[in-house]
Amino acid sequence: MGNLLAQNAKGRNKRAHSACMAFEDDDNDEYYLLAGEDVVENEAEREFYRKKIMELYEEKMMKFAREDALAEQIKCEERKMLCKRPTKKRKIQQPKPTTQIVSNQVTQQLKQFITNNEMNAFEERKRSKSTPTVEKNKKVEIVKNQITQELEEFITNKLKGKEAKVVIQKTLYRSDLEENQNRLNMPMKQVIKPDEFLRKNEIGDLENGKEFEVRLLGPRLEMHKKPMMLKMWHMNSTSNYVLKTEWNRFVKANEKDLKINKKIQVWSFRRDEKLCFAIACLDRC
Repeated sequence: MGNLLAQNAKGRNKRAHSACMAFEDDDNDEYYLLAGEDVVENEAEREFYRKKIMELYEEKMMKFAREDALAEQIKCEERKMLCKRPTKKRKIQQPKPTTQIVSNQVTQQLKQFITNNEMNAFEERKRSKSTPTVEKNKKVEIVKNQITQELEEFITNKLKGKEAKVVIQKTLYRSDLEENQNRLNMPMKQVIKPDEFLRKNEIGDLENGKEFEVRLLGPRLEMHKKPMMLKMWHMNSTSNYVLKTEWNRFVKANEKDLKINKKIQVWSFRRDEKLCFAIACLDRC
């Protein structure tokens, strides 16, 4: 009976030893190891099984550590793959700035000025279509009478002016006398000889948008107190000379002579080398 128990104990120990050496990851390892300790007869054999248990424990811990390291490596690879994926950049739509239109006295005056100029241009085109145009090569018949003679003598003798000549002969239109216009329009196509009453430097300044002061003599042979400004206005098809700034006051001072549909002549002359103008009403009341 004792020999049979000893053989069974050796068989259990052998299985426990095999389990220790195989390092199988199941619950039977603990059973085989404990079974081996039940029949241990001396301290040396007991120490042997303890060492095997420690080896098994260390091997299993190393296995768990390898599995944890492998799992962590797999997670790192997955994170790298996610980082490499191109991400679509969302365009943030900025709200379009809204401009608030300012309306004040200056903008209203500018709007009125543009409207009036468009109306005047329309009237000029209408008149040009309804009235016969002067041919370029055909000279305008300049009126010479007692009024023009008196004006020329006054410029030469009284004012000591030089280079007196007729610049333009025209009819006064409503736009020439309206207060909101404040200018006398002299279309360049109707100017007799623009190169003769202006110096080259004056022509260049006017073409470049500059303006300069000129004095104006009235139809009653009285010099207006304040100077006018001479400027060139560029239109779509032509350019115009204009006398402006003090024109309204000049019209009011000579309202008996300056009437709508009155025919006038604008003269130019030099006084101390400074450009001056004069207005002659050809049919004085």
